[in-house]
Amino acid sequence: MTGKHRNWHKAWRRDGALLVHDSGLAVEYDDDLGWSATDDTAEAWAAFERARGVPLHDLAARMQRLCREAAEWNERNPI
Repeated sequence: MTGKHRNWHKAWRRDGALLVHDSGLAVEYDDDLGWSATDDTAEAWAAFERARGVPLHDLAARMQRLCREAAEWNERNPI
């Protein structure tokens, strides 16, 4: 049996130094912070998720999951 995120890796692509998710969220690597979302795309992503009906209290967990996915995708797809 597979979960609802079974094809998560297909939603990511590289755009220069950024990793971009199909949802529009772009993340970048920082030596101090690790993987984190860019400010401009985080706001647009949050508005998109809220418009889809995602409760405000779920946004942080979704953002953390996407950052973990970005880190794993980057390990699987090195430059």
